[in-house]
Amino acid sequence: MADFTTIRLAVNTGTNAAAVWTAIGAAATEIRWSDVATATNVASASWPAMIRPAATANVAYLYAYTADATNLGFLGTSTATPVAYSNTAQFLSQRWDWDATGTFASAPVFTAYGTTAHTTPAARGGTTDNILSGNATDTGATARSYLKGNLYGQVTSTAAPIAAPAAAAVVTDGTTGSVSPTAGANWLATFQGLMADLDYITFAATPAATVANTLNCILALFTGPNMGPATYVPVITLKYTWT
Repeated sequence: MADFTTIRLAVNTGTNAAAVWTAIGAAATEIRWSDVATATNVASASWPAMIRPAATANVAYLYAYTADATNLGFLGTSTATPVAYSNTAQFLSQRWDWDATGTFASAPVFTAYGTTAHTTPAARGGTTDNILSGNATDTGATARSYLKGNLYGQVTSTAAPIAAPAAAAVVTDGTTGSVSPTAGANWLATFQGLMADLDYITFAATPAATVANTLNCILALFTGPNMGPATYVPVITLKYTWT
Protein backbone atom coordinates (compact mmCIF):
# COMPACT_ATOMS: atom_id res chain seq x y z
CA MET A 1 0.00 0.00 0.00
CA ALA A 2 1.52 3.34 -1.04
CA ASP A 3 0.52 6.93 -1.51
CA PHE A 4 1.48 8.84 -4.63
CA THR A 5 4.92 10.44 -4.81
CA THR A 6 3.85 13.22 -7.19
CA ILE A 7 0.48 14.73 -8.04
CA ARG A 8 0.71 18.12 -9.67
CA LEU A 9 -1.02 20.64 -11.86
CA ALA A 10 0.65 21.18 -15.22
CA VAL A 11 -0.06 24.14 -17.48
CA ASN A 12 0.29 24.43 -21.23
CA THR A 13 2.82 27.08 -22.19
CA GLY A 14 2.65 26.02 -25.83
CA THR A 15 -0.48 25.80 -27.97
CA ASN A 16 -3.38 23.43 -28.46
CA ALA A 17 -1.65 22.07 -31.57
CA ALA A 18 1.77 21.73 -29.90
CA ALA A 19 1.32 21.52 -26.14
CA VAL A 20 4.27 22.22 -23.84
CA TRP A 21 3.37 21.05 -20.33
CA THR A 22 5.05 22.95 -17.49
CA ALA A 23 4.74 21.52 -13.98
CA ILE A 24 3.42 23.80 -11.24
CA GLY A 25 3.40 23.06 -7.52
CA ALA A 26 7.02 22.86 -6.45
CA ALA A 27 8.60 25.61 -4.33
CA ALA A 28 8.36 29.08 -5.91
CA THR A 29 6.15 27.87 -8.76
CA GLU A 30 2.63 29.13 -9.27
CA ILE A 31 0.09 30.41 -11.73
CA ARG A 32 -0.83 34.08 -11.50
CA TRP A 33 -3.75 35.96 -12.98
CA SER A 34 -3.58 39.57 -14.13
CA ASP A 35 -5.60 42.03 -16.20
CA VAL A 36 -2.45 43.06 -18.11
CA ALA A 37 -0.26 41.17 -20.58
CA THR A 38 2.92 42.93 -19.43
CA ALA A 39 3.52 41.32 -16.01
CA THR A 40 6.56 39.46 -17.28
CA ASN A 41 9.26 38.21 -14.86
CA VAL A 42 7.80 40.19 -11.96
CA ALA A 43 8.55 39.05 -8.40
CA SER A 44 5.46 38.18 -6.38
CA ALA A 45 6.06 41.05 -3.94
CA SER A 46 5.78 43.49 -6.87
CA TRP A 47 2.83 41.88 -8.64
CA PRO A 48 0.65 44.64 -10.20
CA ALA A 49 -2.63 45.39 -8.47
CA MET A 50 -5.91 45.14 -10.33
CA ILE A 51 -8.55 47.86 -10.16
CA ARG A 52 -12.01 46.49 -9.49
CA PRO A 53 -14.09 46.85 -12.65
CA ALA A 54 -17.46 48.60 -12.86
CA ALA A 55 -19.00 45.33 -14.08
CA THR A 56 -18.05 41.68 -13.74
CA ALA A 57 -15.32 40.54 -16.11
CA ASN A 58 -13.03 37.65 -16.88
CA VAL A 59 -9.43 38.09 -15.73
CA ALA A 60 -7.82 37.64 -19.11
CA TYR A 61 -4.15 36.79 -18.58
CA LEU A 62 -2.62 33.82 -16.83
CA TYR A 63 1.10 33.36 -16.24
CA ALA A 64 3.05 30.22 -15.40
CA TYR A 65 5.78 31.17 -12.93
CA THR A 66 8.61 28.64 -12.67
CA ALA A 67 10.48 30.79 -10.11
CA ASP A 68 9.47 33.89 -8.14
CA ALA A 69 10.50 36.25 -10.94
CA THR A 70 10.63 33.91 -13.96
CA ASN A 71 7.60 33.10 -16.05
CA LEU A 72 6.36 31.52 -19.22
CA GLY A 73 3.33 32.79 -21.07
CA PHE A 74 0.20 30.77 -20.56
CA LEU A 75 -0.67 29.30 -23.95
CA GLY A 76 1.84 31.82 -25.26
CA THR A 77 3.87 29.49 -27.54
CA SER A 78 6.46 29.15 -24.78
CA THR A 79 7.33 32.86 -24.71
CA ALA A 80 6.99 35.06 -21.63
CA THR A 81 3.84 36.80 -22.86
CA PRO A 82 0.46 35.13 -22.29
CA VAL A 83 -2.48 35.30 -24.65
CA ALA A 84 -5.89 36.49 -23.48
CA TYR A 85 -8.24 33.83 -22.15
CA SER A 86 -10.53 32.25 -24.70
CA ASN A 87 -12.68 29.21 -24.04
CA THR A 88 -12.25 27.92 -27.59
CA ALA A 89 -8.57 28.79 -28.01
CA GLN A 90 -7.40 27.43 -24.67
CA PHE A 91 -9.10 24.10 -24.13
CA LEU A 92 -5.75 22.36 -23.60
CA SER A 93 -4.83 24.76 -20.83
CA GLN A 94 -4.24 22.71 -17.67
CA ARG A 95 -4.13 19.10 -16.62
CA TRP A 96 -3.65 17.02 -13.49
CA ASP A 97 -0.62 14.68 -13.57
CA TRP A 98 0.04 11.77 -11.23
CA ASP A 99 2.70 9.07 -11.03
CA ALA A 100 2.44 5.28 -10.95
CA THR A 101 3.23 4.76 -7.27
CA GLY A 102 -0.24 5.10 -5.77
CA THR A 103 -3.77 3.79 -5.96
CA PHE A 104 -6.82 6.04 -5.79
CA ALA A 105 -9.43 4.62 -3.42
CA SER A 106 -12.20 6.75 -4.93
CA ALA A 107 -12.75 9.32 -7.65
CA PRO A 108 -10.61 12.41 -6.87
CA VAL A 109 -12.07 15.88 -6.32
CA PHE A 110 -10.95 19.05 -8.14
CA THR A 111 -11.54 22.22 -6.10
CA ALA A 112 -9.85 25.29 -4.59
CA TYR A 113 -9.25 26.58 -1.07
CA GLY A 114 -8.46 30.06 0.17
CA THR A 115 -5.22 29.02 1.91
CA THR A 116 -3.01 25.99 2.49
CA ALA A 117 -5.05 25.35 5.65
CA HIS A 118 -7.74 24.02 3.26
CA THR A 119 -10.63 25.55 5.16
CA THR A 120 -14.10 26.02 3.71
CA PRO A 121 -15.73 29.47 3.67
CA ALA A 122 -18.02 29.95 6.67
CA ALA A 123 -20.79 31.16 4.37
CA ARG A 124 -21.47 32.08 0.78
CA GLY A 125 -21.21 35.68 -0.31
CA GLY A 126 -19.77 38.77 1.31
CA THR A 127 -17.64 41.72 0.30
CA THR A 128 -14.33 40.81 1.97
CA ASP A 129 -11.97 37.92 1.26
CA ASN A 130 -14.56 36.50 -1.11
CA ILE A 131 -12.76 35.16 -4.17
CA LEU A 132 -14.16 31.72 -3.36
CA SER A 133 -17.30 32.57 -1.36
CA GLY A 134 -18.48 34.92 -4.11
CA ASN A 135 -21.04 37.71 -3.90
CA ALA A 136 -24.77 37.49 -4.59
CA THR A 137 -24.72 40.61 -6.77
CA ASP A 138 -21.73 39.57 -8.86
CA THR A 139 -21.85 35.78 -9.04
CA GLY A 140 -25.52 34.85 -8.70
CA ALA A 141 -28.35 34.86 -6.17
CA THR A 142 -26.77 31.76 -4.67
CA ALA A 143 -23.28 33.18 -4.46
CA ARG A 144 -20.74 31.19 -6.45
CA SER A 145 -16.95 31.32 -6.48
CA TYR A 146 -15.30 33.84 -8.79
CA LEU A 147 -12.94 30.97 -9.69
CA LYS A 148 -14.43 28.45 -12.12
CA GLY A 149 -13.29 25.05 -13.31
CA ASN A 150 -14.10 22.46 -15.91
CA LEU A 151 -12.92 18.84 -16.15
CA TYR A 152 -12.71 16.28 -18.92
CA GLY A 153 -14.46 12.92 -18.59
CA GLN A 154 -11.55 10.62 -19.39
CA VAL A 155 -7.80 10.32 -18.82
CA THR A 156 -5.48 11.29 -21.64
CA SER A 157 -4.16 7.75 -22.08
CA THR A 158 -7.63 7.06 -23.48
CA ALA A 159 -7.76 10.32 -25.45
CA ALA A 160 -7.06 13.99 -24.84
CA PRO A 161 -9.70 16.61 -25.65
CA ILE A 162 -9.93 17.69 -29.28
CA ALA A 163 -12.41 20.52 -28.74
CA ALA A 164 -13.43 23.09 -26.14
CA PRO A 165 -16.41 22.80 -23.79
CA ALA A 166 -19.65 23.69 -25.53
CA ALA A 167 -20.24 26.66 -23.21
CA ALA A 168 -17.66 29.23 -22.16
CA ALA A 169 -17.33 30.08 -18.47
CA VAL A 170 -19.60 32.82 -17.13
CA VAL A 171 -19.45 34.55 -13.78
CA THR A 172 -22.67 32.98 -12.46
CA ASP A 173 -21.66 29.39 -13.26
CA GLY A 174 -21.81 26.97 -10.36
CA THR A 175 -23.84 24.18 -8.75
CA THR A 176 -24.13 23.42 -5.06
CA GLY A 177 -22.14 20.35 -4.10
CA SER A 178 -20.45 17.99 -6.52
CA VAL A 179 -20.72 17.82 -10.30
CA SER A 180 -19.01 15.35 -12.64
CA PRO A 181 -18.55 15.22 -16.39
CA THR A 182 -20.18 12.34 -18.19
CA ALA A 183 -17.58 9.59 -18.54
CA GLY A 184 -15.89 9.59 -21.93
CA ALA A 185 -14.98 12.38 -24.31
CA ASN A 186 -17.01 15.01 -22.50
CA TRP A 187 -16.44 18.26 -20.67
CA LEU A 188 -18.87 19.49 -18.05
CA ALA A 189 -21.76 21.16 -19.86
CA THR A 190 -21.17 24.33 -17.81
CA PHE A 191 -18.28 25.40 -15.60
CA GLN A 192 -18.40 24.77 -11.86
CA GLY A 193 -17.59 27.31 -9.16
CA LEU A 194 -14.65 26.04 -7.11
CA MET A 195 -15.57 26.71 -3.48
CA ALA A 196 -13.62 24.38 -1.20
CA ASP A 197 -15.93 21.64 0.14
CA LEU A 198 -19.14 23.44 -0.83
CA ASP A 199 -18.93 23.40 -4.65
CA TYR A 200 -16.45 21.19 -6.49
CA ILE A 201 -15.87 18.73 -9.34
CA THR A 202 -15.54 14.97 -8.89
CA PHE A 203 -13.75 12.88 -11.52
CA ALA A 204 -16.06 10.85 -13.75
CA ALA A 205 -14.35 7.64 -12.61
CA THR A 206 -11.62 6.38 -10.30
CA PRO A 207 -8.36 6.20 -12.30
CA ALA A 208 -6.60 2.88 -12.69
CA ALA A 209 -4.27 1.76 -9.90
CA THR A 210 -0.49 2.27 -10.11
CA VAL A 211 -0.67 3.79 -13.59
CA ALA A 212 0.79 7.22 -14.34
CA ASN A 213 -1.71 9.37 -16.17
CA THR A 214 -3.08 12.84 -16.78
CA LEU A 215 -6.54 14.40 -17.00
CA ASN A 216 -7.34 17.75 -18.58
CA CYS A 217 -9.03 20.62 -16.78
CA ILE A 218 -9.64 24.33 -17.34
CA LEU A 219 -9.54 27.25 -14.90
CA ALA A 220 -11.22 30.61 -15.42
CA LEU A 221 -11.18 33.55 -13.00
CA PHE A 222 -13.64 36.43 -12.80
CA THR A 223 -13.69 39.65 -10.85
CA GLY A 224 -16.39 42.22 -10.17
CA PRO A 225 -17.31 45.42 -8.36
CA ASN A 226 -18.18 43.49 -5.18
CA MET A 227 -15.02 41.44 -4.88
CA GLY A 228 -13.28 42.54 -1.69
CA PRO A 229 -9.84 44.15 -2.02
CA ALA A 230 -7.19 41.62 -0.94
CA THR A 231 -4.13 39.70 -1.99
CA TYR A 232 -5.72 36.44 -3.07
CA VAL A 233 -3.69 33.23 -3.19
CA PRO A 234 -6.21 30.45 -3.90
CA VAL A 235 -4.88 26.91 -3.58
CA ILE A 236 -5.93 24.82 -6.58
CA THR A 237 -6.38 21.35 -5.15
CA LEU A 238 -6.78 17.73 -6.15
CA LYS A 239 -8.32 16.01 -3.13
CA TYR A 240 -8.11 12.24 -3.03
CA THR A 241 -8.11 9.10 -0.92
CA TRP A 242 -5.62 6.31 -1.50
CA THR A 243 -5.23 2.69 -0.63
